[in-house]
Amino acid sequence: MASWLKVKFKGKDVWAEAGADGKIKADSSGKTTVVYALGGKGYTTFADRVKPLPGATPEEGPAAQANPSTRGRGGKKSGAKANSTIFGGGPSDIEDEHAIHLWTDGACSGNPGPAGSGLVLIDGDARLEIASWLGQGTNNIAELTAILHGLQELSRPVRRTLVVHTDSQYGIGVLAKAWKAKKNVELIAQIKRELRGIPRVVWHWVRGHEGVELNERCDALARQAISNRADWRSET
Repeated sequence: MASWLKVKFKGKDVWAEAGADGKIKADSSGKTTVVYALGGKGYTTFADRVKPLPGATPEEGPAAQANPSTRGRGGKKSGAKANSTIFGGGPSDIEDEHAIHLWTDGACSGNPGPAGSGLVLIDGDARLEIASWLGQGTNNIAELTAILHGLQELSRPVRRTLVVHTDSQYGIGVLAKAWKAKKNVELIAQIKRELRGIPRVVWHWVRGHEGVELNERCDALARQAISNRADWRSET
């Protein structure tokens, strides 16, 4: 049996694993396990993203079930089949070693609040990681900016398929599904200008905070930028 604490996460009441002290249990990376129902599938997220409900006390319940996912290009547990949707392509694109793979994520401490973006760009054997401090912003601005920064790093002309991996349904909606944007209009237009001339773009939405390696890496980079109030870059 495990101990669980009722918490608020993304506007919903869920359960977070509790430690012996009755507080939210976090591992060495600062992540905790949450479940939507006791005995259900377990998901990981940063402990500072969940808030105990007033008066909540730990309750015993079954351990979380493992959350299955699939492997894919660019990292373990890509979730390309079970927990994702692909626009403009198919599952084979997620595994295409000849494509350019751009992983992105944004983070915001409050909405609006201090914001950061993170990206991992993989082109063959080359890998670029960037964390960007954005100042005050919203989650959607952070998500879109991560995509923009990744596109700006591409060597032109782009002659191969670009696969953009993101957990932002909003980003894919306004960039690939013709959603009408009411906000962030200029930022969206700037991204669309960067997309011009790329022969083929595949959009891969992956569910966030489910252990998808490079999605988690981008999230960590975005949070690093917020924590340090600084940009960071690594090329290998």
